[in-house]
Amino acid sequence: KAAYWISAFSSNQFNMAEELGNSHEESSFYLALRSGTCKGTCMILDESALPLTRSWCLFEVLQTIQLPQAGFAGLLFCTANGVLNFGGTSVEVSMGINKKLAMLSLENSSATYKHDKDMISSCVIKELG
Repeated sequence: KAAYWISAFSSNQFNMAEELGNSHEESSFYLALRSGTCKGTCMILDESALPLTRSWCLFEVLQTIQLPQAGFAGLLFCTANGVLNFGGTSVEVSMGINKKLAMLSLENSSATYKHDKDMISSCVIKELG
């Protein structure tokens, strides 16, 4: 039996202040990732790979990469045709994602609220130096 936690559906998008708490450690994604039952993170992408331009999505990538656990699959790039990590997508989608990854920049990423972007930037600097 498998269970999936989907950020967009698991968080009240109309009351994000409550969902996020007072720090990133109180965010629903952070708590779910560290629950001990999480087996991996899936990022749903098409050839435009827009999640890789969003601050919160990049924060989630960082948190996933920093979580070494036995039995944890890590970050999986999922597409309409399958999982990129396992060769399950088209060349066009793979190339589009590759271009976004090559230009990946937290500094140039966007967030709906400036304070979110500032908090995420501070967190990354604190954790990575």
